[in-house]
Amino acid sequence: MLKQPLLEQYYRASQSVRLITYLAEYKLLHNFTKLFKPWVEVPERYEDKSLRPFLMADIQKLFDRDAQHFISGKVPWSLLNPESPMEHTIRYLDILVTGVKMSRLRKIKESKPKTQNTELPDYFVRNFHWQIDGYLTNDSAKIYDHQVEILFTGTASAMRRLALKPILEYLSQFKGKADILEIAAGTGELSHAVSLSCPDHNLTITDLSDPYLNLAKQRLKNRIVNFMTAASEDLPFKDQSMDIIYGVFLFHELPTAIRTKSLNEALRVLKPGGLFVLVDSIQTDDVPEYAWALEKFPQDYHEPFYKSFVNWPLKKAFEEAGFDQVNEERGFFSKCVWGTKPS
Repeated sequence: MLKQPLLEQYYRASQSVRLITYLAEYKLLHNFTKLFKPWVEVPERYEDKSLRPFLMADIQKLFDRDAQHFISGKVPWSLLNPESPMEHTIRYLDILVTGVKMSRLRKIKESKPKTQNTELPDYFVRNFHWQIDGYLTNDSAKIYDHQVEILFTGTASAMRRLALKPILEYLSQFKGKADILEIAAGTGELSHAVSLSCPDHNLTITDLSDPYLNLAKQRLKNRIVNFMTAASEDLPFKDQSMDIIYGVFLFHELPTAIRTKSLNEALRVLKPGGLFVLVDSIQTDDVPEYAWALEKFPQDYHEPFYKSFVNWPLKKAFEEAGFDQVNEERGFFSKCVWGTKPS
């Protein structure tokens, strides 16, 4: 077993490669798309050079916290294994072409995808991020995680893993097999981390998008996981049937009323003493240095409910819904909020 300093160096090296790779891909994508002006609309990059030291130090804090999951042995190092360079490159070429199409959608304000599925809630049938076909097709699912990593220069996985701290701490005191539920699992990027870190527990993952769930099934094909199509505000589970419920990057894409319903549903489905964990965007006043980003993000990337979310304090919403022992911890552009159902 490598000593801790060597493990830390390995972690930092792997994350540095991610940062450099995705930052380079972001710049190339931005410049490539600009070639098609004025047929498309490309959001101008905001860059305040005076913020660079704060930005890099903030990312380093996120990585330092994330590294402890791996160094402690609670999370397997295999999660950091790089994928095939060929697969990565082929997908990125697809993203370059898709980026031009997305910028065209932005130009013509085409905010809703076409779908024959009339059972999906209206709030969900949208081209979030100007994503082609929203979250409703296999093509969208195939490139989604890569696109998010480009947007956040390789930090998205570490931000998702903010959820692991409260989950692992809760399970360290848990006796027996816990029933764990993920809401809005998407393509299963965090589901994979949870399944490997909590192999002795029962995991169910849900999402409204069948194409995204199908990709999650491929990612977790060697794990024993239950998959269900479901909305966070209408969970098909009995009262008091889950020990842990968690979700990431969901609430900023929900209307306020649906967020409230989702909190109430989580409280209903959790067993007494159960844990609810959410990771989502930072909010107004969390980090004054990022106020510009909170303003620009929904404008540039079609997030119709984002502005209401950042002005809807998540910790307070947990408390008003009835959760106890509510805590929060920030990591770069995201924060994790968690609480327990009263016993």
